[in-house]
Amino acid sequence: MSVEQAQRTVNQLNKDMASLDKKMADLVKKEADKTNKIGTTQRSITKNTSASMLKTKARQIELYQKELVRVLSDKADINKKMADKRKKLSDATLKLQKENQHELSL
Repeated sequence: MSVEQAQRTVNQLNKDMASLDKKMADLVKKEADKTNKIGTTQRSITKNTSASMLKTKARQIELYQKELVRVLSDKADINKKMADKRKKLSDATLKLQKENQHELSL
């Protein structure tokens, strides 16, 4: 493997990590939004809330909770992908260093 090829690999892995970071930031925002909606809906329920409105709000909360579970699952997937990319990046960086040393010794 040439130095240029090793450098391209490192660069691509860095781009992949940046993309995953952006996706994670979006998911964190969605998680906060869903959690906020759950709290707002729960706080809107008072002792004067009618039975039908209570049922509607309970369905809303359940929907937000399902969406929150999906977001948390997506975050776990992104974390796994990021861990894999970090490992590959570490390996590629080491390979790049070896290629640089090899080229300098010639």
